[in-house]
Amino acid sequence: GVRCSPSVISTMAAEHKEDELPAALGWVVSLLEPGTRPGVFTFFKMVVFTLVLTLAGMLHFLEVDAEVAMHLKIFLGLATVLACITVWFFYELQIAQAAAPASAEVKKDK
Repeated sequence: GVRCSPSVISTMAAEHKEDELPAALGWVVSLLEPGTRPGVFTFFKMVVFTLVLTLAGMLHFLEVDAEVAMHLKIFLGLATVLACITVWFFYELQIAQAAAPASAEVKKDK
């Protein structure tokens, strides 16, 4: 397959207008831009949940030694906790971002 480094993708994006980019490339470019966007949160949650599903699948479908299974169970537990914390944190962040404009208007009125 073809490999593109972030600098190559950024250079390609700089050469073309955002609306001229293919949808997949535009999405990748938006992930590489500084700042937090909903796409970054969605991508991170997708990665964490894919990790949980992969570990669960490994435990279920692979026949491994008891010692390896113990390590997979520990890693699965840690990944599950990470997934829960990630969902909670992004939920709280959305609430805080929604409340930020309201608190800015209150400060203006004073």
